[in-house]
Amino acid sequence: MNSNLFYTIYDQIDTVQNSNSDCNYLKLPGISGFSQLGIPVLLNDSPRVHNGKGHKANPCYLVKGSFSSSDNDVQTCPICGQAMHVNDRLSIYLRHLPFGCVSTLLEVNSVQYICPHCNCVCKDCLPFKSPKHMITKQLHKYTEDLLELKLTLKEVAEITGLSQPVVKEIDKKRLNRIYTVNGEGREFIKPETPSTKLGIDEFSLHKGHIYATVIMDLDTGHVLWLAHGKSKDCVFKFIDHVGIEWMKKVECVASDMNADFLAAFKERCPWIKGVYDKFHLIKNFNEKVVSEVRKDEQERLIKEGRTEEAQRLKGAKYVLMSTKETRYSKDHPEEDENGNVKKKRRRSNDKEQRIFDQPKKKKSQIEMEKAYQNIIKDNELLLGLDFVKSSLSDAYNCKTEDEMKGQINIIIDYCEATNNKHFKWFARLLKNHLEGICNYASYQITTGKVEGTNNMIKTLRRRHYGIPDDDYLFLKIMDESRR
Repeated sequence: MNSNLFYTIYDQIDTVQNSNSDCNYLKLPGISGFSQLGIPVLLNDSPRVHNGKGHKANPCYLVKGSFSSSDNDVQTCPICGQAMHVNDRLSIYLRHLPFGCVSTLLEVNSVQYICPHCNCVCKDCLPFKSPKHMITKQLHKYTEDLLELKLTLKEVAEITGLSQPVVKEIDKKRLNRIYTVNGEGREFIKPETPSTKLGIDEFSLHKGHIYATVIMDLDTGHVLWLAHGKSKDCVFKFIDHVGIEWMKKVECVASDMNADFLAAFKERCPWIKGVYDKFHLIKNFNEKVVSEVRKDEQERLIKEGRTEEAQRLKGAKYVLMSTKETRYSKDHPEEDENGNVKKKRRRSNDKEQRIFDQPKKKKSQIEMEKAYQNIIKDNELLLGLDFVKSSLSDAYNCKTEDEMKGQINIIIDYCEATNNKHFKWFARLLKNHLEGICNYASYQITTGKVEGTNNMIKTLRRRHYGIPDDDYLFLKIMDESRR
């Protein structure tokens, strides 16, 4: 990169010296009481930020100066109230705002005082020093601004010249100030606006089957509550946190097939309607019924010596799981669902057209719809899978709960009549979750946004190379859901 593009600290000093100003030194804005002494010095052995691989960070300039307090009163002891004497003069080093890619280190001469009566020792209070960190308040604010731009801890550390633990501590304090009561980090703030639709799910927190529960507003997508575990206590703590008056505005809660969550809401708030996610229901049917029935039928056909029919079932798992619309789109990729021809994307130049418009290799496989019909013909159980799939689709298109309940009861009766253990298992699942399944007709909600939040959590942890601090992770999730 061209070095002329960088406007360094010495360029600023030359500009000041060539002007008609009375002062030939660089004036650092926003640092009241700091008087610069001499020009900045490039440190050969400057403090560098290491990323664990020995890579060097940006160079660092040392700016020497002294602190002059505007308060001329005599220092008094904070313990006994007596006048204090000057004990020593110390040099304090503070990180300041970087100049482009160059870090800045301030050397401030500070006075140390001692009380002759109680031997209490204290130093000058630097108004520009950030509390609990050896950096200036300006650099502290700049670090917070970078963190608000969704940069990772490593990226902010490389820009500011700070270490990652310091950046993390600044970010955690910032998030506590926004999302916790009094900024103490002990309790999340109560949601300002009431919610009518909630979603709840658990996600993996650590290895070894350690989970956490997330509750979010399905209308806004904001995460409202996070807690360790996946039991009813997580729901009870959330209700105690927001209060019964806030919960009276909630109409329904979407969940996966975990009945404990909805049972906990019903126990404390009987007016809330629970809705089981339809995609989890269909997933259970595909994995626990379709896949297992296919395996059983393939084994039965092999034992009976009907190898040709058994061969059709080999590798037919996803063909049996697919819907009629999916099979049609696979067989007619150039047409949409209504049978209209899709418009082909035009190529802007000849080179791109030569790359992408190469002749396609002919596949030696049969069409998906024809393969599906060959598999299910003359097989009562496989025909039953097709009937249950179409009946579930019709049930979720119902407009009223009673109509949907009638469709689900038809599926239950059919599954029980097959006398197959996998169909019977699905019938029991529908019976035990019947009310929550049928509530979908009235509220039309799913856990799609909650599952999207789970993916966001995975991406967040991957970008930060893991976040072992659970409290910090919960705060980052709250912040990410509101971007």
